[in-house]
Amino acid sequence: MTNKNPDQTNGSGEEFKDSNIKYVLSKFEFDLYHESDDLNFPVVRVKRIAVGKTEKWKLFLNEKLYLTIEGTKLSNKEKEFLRTVEGVNFLIKETKNRAKSFNAVKTELKKIINEKLDLK
Repeated sequence: MTNKNPDQTNGSGEEFKDSNIKYVLSKFEFDLYHESDDLNFPVVRVKRIAVGKTEKWKLFLNEKLYLTIEGTKLSNKEKEFLRTVEGVNFLIKETKNRAKSFNAVKTELKKIINEKLDLK
């Protein structure tokens, strides 16, 4: 019986792989990942905090607190809208558009609520 070297070829012409190399996904390491194509997009999160009868919406941009919206400064219709999926999407959009202040968010919120009431 002869011992075969793993680096030798067998009779069918196939090469044996070196057992020391693990997890070879491709012949070329560079064809799977391109650093130049690596893009960082801003991460926006909306967190609703309800303690008792008070509510707050905290808007985070890249893990930093961007804006806090106090529920005490909003009407009941505005708070109801912000509790919905559309309201959260509105807050995400406003954060991505870099709303300057609470007042700017509230004026846009009033416009949207008035449009919704006109449609009904």
